[in-house]
Amino acid sequence: MSDNNSYLQSLLSNEQKWQHSYEQPISYAPVVQLANNSWVVPQHFLRYKHTLNSVNEVLDSIEFSTHFRVLAAQKGDEIYLQVAVLSPDNYQKGVSQSDIKAKKLLFGRRWIVEENLPTSELIQTAFLALKVAREHEVRELFQYKHANHVSTPFNNHHDLPLMAQNPELINSDCNDTQAIADVVKRIVFAGKEIVLKSQNMITAEQYLYTVELLCQDSQLTEFNQKTIAFLTSDQTANSFLHALIAALVNASNEYVNEQFKYQGFARFSKHVTAEQIGALSIAMRSPSAIGLCSLGKQHANQLNFEIDSGRAPEGCGQAIGGFLAAHGIEQPENAHLYPGYL
Repeated sequence: MSDNNSYLQSLLSNEQKWQHSYEQPISYAPVVQLANNSWVVPQHFLRYKHTLNSVNEVLDSIEFSTHFRVLAAQKGDEIYLQVAVLSPDNYQKGVSQSDIKAKKLLFGRRWIVEENLPTSELIQTAFLALKVAREHEVRELFQYKHANHVSTPFNNHHDLPLMAQNPELINSDCNDTQAIADVVKRIVFAGKEIVLKSQNMITAEQYLYTVELLCQDSQLTEFNQKTIAFLTSDQTANSFLHALIAALVNASNEYVNEQFKYQGFARFSKHVTAEQIGALSIAMRSPSAIGLCSLGKQHANQLNFEIDSGRAPEGCGQAIGGFLAAHGIEQPENAHLYPGYL
């Protein structure tokens, strides 16, 4: 027996406890030796069985801002994640300094966690939930002055069905004659005005703007006295406003990329080398590195079938049939995954 096989038998022995109770290697799972001499079982050869306790165990290894907390809860058999946010009231008017320090406890939308969700995907679900929760805050912090009022045109609480039924009320280009300098004077972000630092035409269809945010005590600290540059496709006020909110959301997302950590590792940081991630992926997925035996292939194929076939949404076979028919497809190439469904 080779050293590799000896190590495999030792690592997967029934007498040894796997590192986590909620994930277990399939029978005849391969082990791969990495460039640093570590031996691992790639995640696509693991079975997962998450419980509320195991999800909380994973969440305990996540680090992020103290003002945002990812929680796990269960209703019936359904486990879900939800972000708790401690935030000042973004819509309160005429507040005193003491009121600014007062904070509300808010909860974001629910993110379902399937029992067989790979742990890596569970971590990424928490990551995405935090991004969405912060984007919600950013959109509410963007205010626009009208004659005697202030609005938040990019928040997520507008009545979308109403707008869809009355599109003529919001598709007008009447504001596009405004000078950008005048538009900037009407913008407030995180309670403070912003300043237009520069505007330059790059090409006939690209205009570069630089603005400075004057807020100093925003809970979203990446925006305090921040200078942001962004491109628009034309010089209209509407393009400017949409490009600015997109740049603000992007700045929030970049903050999450750098600050979100699992076991101290910032997976989505720009300091993680993309080429080396690719090399690591090849090391764990290439057939030559894995050397899967015939029995291992059978168990791996069965695992893949169970995961993929279990993804089909219940009661949607007719809708999926119509979806395929609209593309002129009677049966998709992987129809074998959905017996009795299509």
